[in-house]
Amino acid sequence: MTYRILSLNGVLGYSFPEESLEKAMQLKIDLIADDCGSMDGGPFYLGAGVSAFKKPSIKRDFSLVMKAAWQQGCPVVLGSCGMAGDTPHLQWMVEIVKEVFAEQGIKGLKVAVVESHLEPALIINQVHRLKPLGRMPPLTKKAVQESAIVAAMGIAPYITALENGAQVVLCGRSCDVAIFAADPVRRAMNPGLAYQAGHILECGAIACHPGSGSDCLMAEFRDNDRVVFTPPNEARKATAYSIAAHSLYEETHPVLQRYPEGTLVMAETEYFEELPRSAGIRNTKFVRTPLSVKLEGSRKIGERMVSFVSLRKEAAQSGDPILDQYLVYGLNAVERRRLLPEEVEIGILMVFRGAEEEAVAALASAIKGFMFHYGYPGRITTAGNLSHPLSPLELVYENPAGGFTGLVIAGTREPRFIEQAEKIFTAVIKLGQEQYPELMAKCQVEFIISDRGHPLMLLDTVAKTPAEAVRLHEEELRKIEPYVDPGHPSFYRVSGGEVYEWSIYHLWDDEEAIKKYLFPIKIYEAKGRDWKLLNEIRPVYRDIGLTDYPGNIDEKTLNRIEKVPHEGEPAGYRPLVEMTRVLRSKDAGVNSITYDIFFQTAEDYRQALESNLFTPEAVAKVLGVPEEHIIGTYYCNPCYAIKVSRYREMIAGTPGSPDTFGAQQQMRLELLQIPIYATVRKT
Repeated sequence: MTYRILSLNGVLGYSFPEESLEKAMQLKIDLIADDCGSMDGGPFYLGAGVSAFKKPSIKRDFSLVMKAAWQQGCPVVLGSCGMAGDTPHLQWMVEIVKEVFAEQGIKGLKVAVVESHLEPALIINQVHRLKPLGRMPPLTKKAVQESAIVAAMGIAPYITALENGAQVVLCGRSCDVAIFAADPVRRAMNPGLAYQAGHILECGAIACHPGSGSDCLMAEFRDNDRVVFTPPNEARKATAYSIAAHSLYEETHPVLQRYPEGTLVMAETEYFEELPRSAGIRNTKFVRTPLSVKLEGSRKIGERMVSFVSLRKEAAQSGDPILDQYLVYGLNAVERRRLLPEEVEIGILMVFRGAEEEAVAALASAIKGFMFHYGYPGRITTAGNLSHPLSPLELVYENPAGGFTGLVIAGTREPRFIEQAEKIFTAVIKLGQEQYPELMAKCQVEFIISDRGHPLMLLDTVAKTPAEAVRLHEEELRKIEPYVDPGHPSFYRVSGGEVYEWSIYHLWDDEEAIKKYLFPIKIYEAKGRDWKLLNEIRPVYRDIGLTDYPGNIDEKTLNRIEKVPHEGEPAGYRPLVEMTRVLRSKDAGVNSITYDIFFQTAEDYRQALESNLFTPEAVAKVLGVPEEHIIGTYYCNPCYAIKVSRYREMIAGTPGSPDTFGAQQQMRLELLQIPIYATVRKT
C-alpha cells in the first residue's frame, strides 16, 4: 500500500502554482495538509488577534485546494489557522471556509474545528511549574493575566477529528509537524517516519532543489517502512541532501526534536535518492515521553509611531553614536553592529499604493512573502532572504490625499542577493502578476533601496499611549534633523498601532489538565455557509513511540563538537563561503537563533570540524556573544553539516530587535577564514 500526503506550501497564503496542484491530483492523494502559521512573525499577531496573511491570498489558496480535495475525496487538514491560532484567528478562517463552501456549492461535509486558546485562569496558580523554553523573563501572575495565550497541540486532536469522520479539519495553534504526522500515526505507520516526514513537509517545497515556500511537496509512505518525497513541479527535485538539510531547519539540535508526545530521534536516519526527482528517509525513531505542551503568550506593551527617514551620505560616515540608537539601513540595521569596510548592507522599503485598503494590505503581504523566499541563483541563505524588524511586518495607512499606502521595511548584507537585487525585484513582480493579477491591477508597487551612500533610518517610537508616542517621536525627529536628506523620499509619522511582546514561551506538563481542558473539538455538518453542530468531543490520547530506546537523547552531549588537538600551525586558510553550499540563520523559537552550515564535500566538512572554530568557546568569539549564550555546536554527518545554536540578545519582535525571523544573522560566519591543518594529533 502507498499512502500519500500533499503539502501545499510553506504557509497557507504564500500561494502555489495551480499546475503543481493539478499534477499532484493525477495521483491518488490520501490527505492534503498545510501549516497556516507560526510565531515567526512576532508577537503582534497573537496579541492583536489578527492574521499575518490577508483574506485574498488565504481564500485563493483554500479555494483551489478545496475544489481539488472535493473531487479527489480526501480530507483537508489545516493547523495554526490565521497565523497565531487563537480563537479570533480560527473564527476568521472558519468564515473564509464558509464563504468558499457557499461559492463551490459544497454540502454534506463534516468539518472539525479545534480550539487551542488557553484561559489564563487555568495556569495562574501553576506559574511556578511552567518551564521556560530557553531564556525568558521571570513569569508573573500579572503577565499571565495580561496575555493572550495558546497551547500548541500535538497529534491527538487531529486523530480524534479524523476518526469522527471530519473531512475538513481546522485547528488552532499546532506543532507544525503534528498537522502532517497525525494521520499516518492514526493509520499505524512508523511514528518516527511520520514525525520526520511532517517536519520536512511543513515548509512545502523549501525542502527541494531549488527550494520555494510557494510550491507543493508530496510524501509517499510505503510498505517497506520508508517515506519518499517528490515535488509535483518538475522544475524541482528532492535530493537526499535537500531532505537531510531540511530536517535541521528551525531546530536547535540536528538530530533531536521535542514534541508533546515524545522525542524525534534522527541519529540513525538514512537518506536515499530515487531517480529522477525523489528522495527518502528510513530508520528514524520516536521515543515516548510524558505529555506536555508548549504555551505561547503575547501581551500589549504600548503604542507605536514610525518614520522611515532618508539620511545624508555623511550620516553613515559620521561615527556619531546617536545613530547607533536606531536601525539605519546602510549602517547597522541588519545586524546590530556597524558595517565592516568590506561589507555592504542595503535596506529595501517596499511601497504599495492603491484605492482599497484590503488590496494594498493583501499585496504587501504577498510580495513580502515572495521576496523573503525567492530562490535566486547562488542563494546560500535559504531560510530567508531578508531581515524584518517590525511586528506586524506591514504598516498600512490612509493618505490625507486619498487612497492607502502600505510599507514593508527589510534589509540584507548578503552579497549574492545584493548583486542580483534588480533581477529579483523583476521576478517577484512577475510572480505577483501571475498569481495575484487582480491585486496587481489595483495597486502600484515601488522598491526604494538604501545603502551606505543613501542611508535610511527606521525611527520606531513606542510609548504607553498614542499621545505619548507622538510626543516622543517628535523629539526624536528633532534630534536627527541635521542628518535628514530632503532630496530622497521619506515617510513620516506613520501610526504603527499597538505593540506586543512575547510574555510566555514555556512548557506545561500537567498531563491531567491538558487532557481535561485543552483542545475541545466541535464537529459540524456543513451545507455551504450553514453549519449544524453535531457533536462536541475531547481528544483521545494514545501512547506512541519507543519506551526502551537504548541510544542517547541528551541534546547537551549528542553530536556535540569537541576541540581537536593539532600538531603545528595551519598549512593555510580557506574562506568558509567557498566550502559551503548553504549557510543560513533562522529563529528556532522566540528567543534563539540557529545557524546551519552545509558543506560542499566530505573533505570540506572534515576540515571545518578540525579547525576548532566551531567549538562553543570559539563560536562565541566569532559571533561576539558571551559563551553562556551558546546553546550548543553540533555535527551532522548525513548532510555534512555543522549546526550552531544560540540565545538571542533580544526576544524576537521586541522593539529595536533587527530581525524578527532571525534569517539574516549569518554574516559573521560568512566572513570566516577556516584554518586548514595538515595533521591531527592522535589522542
